[in-house]
Amino acid sequence: MNQRKEKVDLERIKEKFIILNKDRERLTKELSALRLIISEINSTLDLDRVLDLIIHKGIQIVKAERGSVMLFDHETEELYIKSSVRLSKKTVSAVRIKPGEGIAGWVFKEDKPLLIKEGAKDPRFKSFEEIKEELKSIISVPLKIRDQVIGVINVDNKRKGDFFNKDDLRLLSTFANQAAIAIQNAQLHQEIKQLAITDELTGLYNFRYIKNRLEEEVKRAQRFKHPLALIMADIDHFKEFNDAYGHLEGNEVLQNIAGILQLNVREVDIVARFGGEEFIIILPEANKKEAHKIAERIRIKVEDYNFINKKSHPNEKVTLSLGVTSCFQESITPQGLIYKVDQALYQAKRKGRNRVEVI
Repeated sequence: MNQRKEKVDLERIKEKFIILNKDRERLTKELSALRLIISEINSTLDLDRVLDLIIHKGIQIVKAERGSVMLFDHETEELYIKSSVRLSKKTVSAVRIKPGEGIAGWVFKEDKPLLIKEGAKDPRFKSFEEIKEELKSIISVPLKIRDQVIGVINVDNKRKGDFFNKDDLRLLSTFANQAAIAIQNAQLHQEIKQLAITDELTGLYNFRYIKNRLEEEVKRAQRFKHPLALIMADIDHFKEFNDAYGHLEGNEVLQNIAGILQLNVREVDIVARFGGEEFIIILPEANKKEAHKIAERIRIKVEDYNFINKKSHPNEKVTLSLGVTSCFQESITPQGLIYKVDQALYQAKRKGRNRVEVI
């Protein structure tokens, strides 16, 4: 009797050992696959590329039909879909979720992963009229950097009609931890890159960037025989304004003018702070007439803008002088183009300021 019991116990131990071995082998394969996937994601610092890789690899490792990466927008205080697989454009543009709202909002707020076998029946599920896709099994896991949740990864519907299980949840959670680090690295790289080409005060492009960009645009204009225009603007009597109201007020004027410039140019135009109180705008495929029209619109907008309290200073105005030039099928260097537009600006100053001159 004892021998039979010992034999049965031994068989059970063998079975458990075989199961443990299989689990260990599976876990080793999963970790090895994850390492390769994370290595691929970390091979790029382009944020959009990183996010696309994350969701494509995320649905791959748990064999999901579709999925999305949602990030938190601090301005609107909403989660929005930044990258997705097999979701319609209508769905991507429509979905906006507050923390605590819906399944993804709950995961974001509570900083806890969720595995739901019948997603649409879950009381936390939020439906959108725009979403027509059938929803079954769901996994939603937080994307967390240190102690801050920055978004969530969602995957829907296990392929071949199965449901997600706890192993899928564990695997995607482990993946999300590494994915969040990759996102942070890409975001930091993007910020550093942006700082290198933008002016800290105004947020416009800086001199170094505009110099290189102008060289590219001149070459393109000459190669394809397209027009190219340039506007240079200078704040009139800016030193006197700074002396009267201080540099903090002066900085605010620079920021407001930067905003006016960006709002009153075309989408393809490139606006930069050229230095001090000077600004420059590159207008690809614009002739002198078109550039003059844009410059005049900017001049009027600045003249009409209430930069300081008009009740305290009823006669005080901030104005711009602007110079315009262009090249068309013309052999001219970027330096030559800047010289021409600078001469046009000088004429505007000499003729009384708060005007546009074209050369």
